[in-house]
Parts: sequence; structure tokens; C-alpha cells
Amino acid sequence: MRLLTRQILPVLLTIVGAVVLWGLLVQVTDTPDYLIPSPIAVWEASWANRALLTEHLLATLQIALIGFCCGAVCGVAIAIVLGLSGTLRRATEPILIASQAIPPVVLAPILISVMGFGALPKILVVTLGAFFPIVVSASAAMRDADQNLIDLLAAMGASRLTVLRRVRLPGAVPGIVAGAKVAASYVMFSAIVAEWMGSSVGLGVYLQRSQASYRMDQLFGAVILIAALGVLLFWLASFLGDLVLARSRVSLYRKVTAS
Repeated sequence: MRLLTRQILPVLLTIVGAVVLWGLLVQVTDTPDYLIPSPIAVWEASWANRALLTEHLLATLQIALIGFCCGAVCGVAIAIVLGLSGTLRRATEPILIASQAIPPVVLAPILISVMGFGALPKILVVTLGAFFPIVVSASAAMRDADQNLIDLLAAMGASRLTVLRRVRLPGAVPGIVAGAKVAASYVMFSAIVAEWMGSSVGLGVYLQRSQASYRMDQLFGAVILIAALGVLLFWLASFLGDLVLARSRVSLYRKVTAS
């Protein structure tokens, strides 16, 4: 009940208020549907195309989820490697930053021309967009680990790998979770851009076709669906992150004590 009243209910009320305001503005200004459709027109178009929309939705969601998981794994792995060597971290940070300076709209055509029009280049675009926030957050958290615990293990003769496993990596869990939340908010954007550059199925393709045929009701429906998926992915990452954080806080000092 507390979750319903404090989190879910305010969101639902905000959505309902926004839809009502949208409908009133369209009705009062008498805006034609080919410019800004009414909420009812958007719903009717989305429901009429529900089978096709579901097909495109599943294709985009598959790319987004796989790319996010790959980005999370790669991000944590790179952060661990960088945590073992300060010299390596300073040498590779410019490369990591440069990889994010290239927009997906530029990177996607290059990958598609090299790898073809399959799912792999699109997953790679999402992966590249998802791993960077996790790398940055995890690396910073590892550098800022509890120095008292590190000194304690060092005094006990622990190796750098043991310090990483016992202190730095568990202490980086909040940073990993924070980076995963940020990455989750970007994966849908990266997936849509990748589909724009070359694909036969996906919400990006559905958007292009709706725009080309001047079906603004379909276009608005797809945009709302993309936004909703982005929010759901963020909530899912937050929920799983809270579970991981709760467990890591309990086990952190147990591991240090056991050493």
C-alpha cells in the first residue's frame, strides 16, 4: 500500500492529467489530426495496429535488453581491470571518452556497413552506449573505496587482487547500480537510432514509416510507447539495483572480517 500511494499513484495521476490536458488543448485549438492527433485518435490507431506494433516492439526490446546486459557486463569488467592499475586507467580513459564522443547516428551506419543488417551491429551500438556510465561510476567508486579497510587488509598481507575482491569491488556496488540506472535510460534511444540507420523491423522502422505516410496518430503512439519502455527499464534497473545494494551491505563487512 505504501508503494502504491508514494510512487505508483503520483505517476498515474500525472499521466492522466497530461493526457486530459493534451486532449483539451487539441479540442480547444481545433488542431487537425495530421498535425497533433487527439489522445483518442492515438489510442485507436495503436489498437488497430496492435499486432504490427507488438512485432516491432519485441524486436526493439530484444536489442535494448541484450545490449544493456552486454554493456553492463563489459562496463564492470573494464572497471575491474582499470581498478587494478592506475597507469592503465589513465591511459585508457581518453579512449573511453572518445568512444562516447561519436554519436550513435554516425557510428551505426559504419557498424552496419561492416557487419551487415543483422541484429549484431544494433546490439553493439546499444552496448557502446550502455557501458560507459557503468565504467565511469564503478571506476570512481573503486578509487573512493574505504581506505581504512584497504589499510587493514594490506597490514594483513593481502594482495591487490584480494583487496579488489574484498573491498573495492563490493564498495563499488553503489556506483555500478547508479551507472546501470543511467545506462538504462539511454538504451532505448540507442536502439531506435540503430534501427533508423538500417533495419526492417523495430520501433525505429515503425516511426520512419509512420512519418513517411503522415500518420501522426501512429507516430505519437510509438513515441509514447518508447517513452514508457524507457521508464520501465529504468525502474527495473532501480529495483534490481536496490536488491543488490541491500545484499552487498550485509555481506561487505562479513567478508572483510573473514579475511
